Amino acid sequence: MPRPARYPFGASYASHAKGPASLFCCALLAACMPAGHAHAQVATGDADTTIVLADPGDVLGSARASQARFERLRIRHLPMTHEPFGGSCDEVIGRFCTTYSEDEWYPLPEDEAIVRMRRELVAELDSLQRLAPDDEWIMGQRVWYRVEAREWSAALRTARACGMERWWCAALEGFVLHGLGRYADAAPVFERALDDMDPELARRWRVPRRPVDSDVRELLESAATDPDSERRLLDRLWWLADPLYLVDGNDRLTEHYARWTVARLRERARTPFRLSWGSDLEELTVRHGWEMGWERRPTRDFTSLDHIVGHKHPEGRDFMPPARALEAPDTATAEDLRADRRRPRSLYAPAYAPVLLPMEGQLAVFPRGARTVIVATHYLPADTTLHATHSHPIPWLEPGDQADAPDRAGLFAMAVEDGRLHRAERVGGGAGGAEGAEGSEGEGAEGAEGASLLDVPTGPYVVSSEAWSPSARRAGRLRKGVPARPAPEDVATLSDILLLEHVDAQPSSLEAAVPLALPRARIRAGETFAIGWEVAGLGFRDETLEFEVSVERTDRGVFRRIGEFLRLADRPQPLALTWQEPGPTEPRHLFRYLSLDLPALEEGAYEIRLVLRTAGRSDAVTIGDLEVVRNGRVDP
Repeated sequence: MPRPARYPFGASYASHAKGPASLFCCALLAACMPAGHAHAQVATGDADTTIVLADPGDVLGSARASQARFERLRIRHLPMTHEPFGGSCDEVIGRFCTTYSEDEWYPLPEDEAIVRMRRELVAELDSLQRLAPDDEWIMGQRVWYRVEAREWSAALRTARACGMERWWCAALEGFVLHGLGRYADAAPVFERALDDMDPELARRWRVPRRPVDSDVRELLESAATDPDSERRLLDRLWWLADPLYLVDGNDRLTEHYARWTVARLRERARTPFRLSWGSDLEELTVRHGWEMGWERRPTRDFTSLDHIVGHKHPEGRDFMPPARALEAPDTATAEDLRADRRRPRSLYAPAYAPVLLPMEGQLAVFPRGARTVIVATHYLPADTTLHATHSHPIPWLEPGDQADAPDRAGLFAMAVEDGRLHRAERVGGGAGGAEGAEGSEGEGAEGAEGASLLDVPTGPYVVSSEAWSPSARRAGRLRKGVPARPAPEDVATLSDILLLEHVDAQPSSLEAAVPLALPRARIRAGETFAIGWEVAGLGFRDETLEFEVSVERTDRGVFRRIGEFLRLADRPQPLALTWQEPGPTEPRHLFRYLSLDLPALEEGAYEIRLVLRTAGRSDAVTIGDLEVVRNGRVDP
């Protein structure tokens, strides 16, 4: 049995610096590092070990000295791993060598000494703020270290008590609201900050040049001369980047602004890296977020300063869309919008579902003239990430405040032309569309597996089928573009093929068939299944419909194909079924259900081809995929 696919990302960052000898050591670094060690970023600049001595009368100086002292002492209490640091660079950013791959690291509970020292630092910063109530640097540190301690309520009170520049106070409040998971509340607060800040700074925050690839940057630069075009492009980028439409607000957008806030408040602050803040750390923060944990690793000779490794979230993925999806969202493939690219430009792990996996469900479109019906299946994919098989604690998957939240699933269609989101959502085992939903929801299986139906005006869409288990902090998503598919009058139009369970009492409509939809286009060898489809555009005249259904294997090996071409081997003949029936007597869409019992199908990939022939018309053809697996292998 093949090894399951894995979908984790992560990044770690290490400071390699030895004062006066660092130039020599960095020159040897590439030769010294053992190959194959992953998740590391090596700093090649000189370590900043300067101790700040503040004038007692200098309030800001005292605050900076206290903050620097805490970060310096924190290093002594970080967990130590005795595996020497090493590895090749996937990307070099300023003083840092970054690698992306799976890693064994997971965050350990903080040493009690760090907890105590942070508490003392926060108390001291609070006292100093009373002496300098307008100092925004101190305010930023007070919020930051409360967030680092996960004292969210205290951090929000502190941010809301801010009495300095309005934009900075709003940015800090938005940062905390985002951390609390209140994304819909955080967005307008960040927008207020952007409106109040310097226009040049606001533009740096608004236009995400660093988290996107070069092709997207070119699109952003081309749109910069037209404010309306740029606004539409940014709106499109962010709704494509939104991890789950099931979750209120757009957390990838508010995460972007939260990262800029963190980069701003850490500008003149010390970090455990022993390096001064610079544009490289700003870029890494905006692209990958801030550190989730720290550790020390010894140098190879054990005589110099330890490497300080700052770890990003182990489940980080790239949610930013590629240029081809931005230019034509309705033609974007599931691969274009899959959040698991191996060489990410940016990393993000939603707190509510850090494990967000591709969901290879069914998605079928049924044109009905001015309306279009979209049917999609949903299920919760098995967790095949690296840490799922480990016996150590996985803190980012602890249920926490989501422990009692019901499972949710939904089908969403984002209109490309006006950005309107149509939705059908189910919570737990119940059925019921969201308030203001366009269309209705199909009835189906309860829990995290089932199917939904969405009736929308005909047009181009990005469709997202989603399943989310809050208690497991895991989600699945199938998102792709759907071009407009009108069904003109008196023109035979075939829908997509929907794979269904075999039942004796055949459903007479698509709406009745939706609960029978298979979770994915996959059956066991020898299993009887069914297909369903619709024909639209007919009923304007009397005519006879001729249908042909064929099933043909598509995964024949290259040598088998060569043999067939040279006539050294017989090409397998597709299994085919043909029949005729009268067409509808009045204009309407026609649903058909057909059971297929094909015991001869071996394990492999197949193509189901449906052809409709009518006199005086061109053939209408639709094709669907089918995977046949051994018994017991239907689930991923």
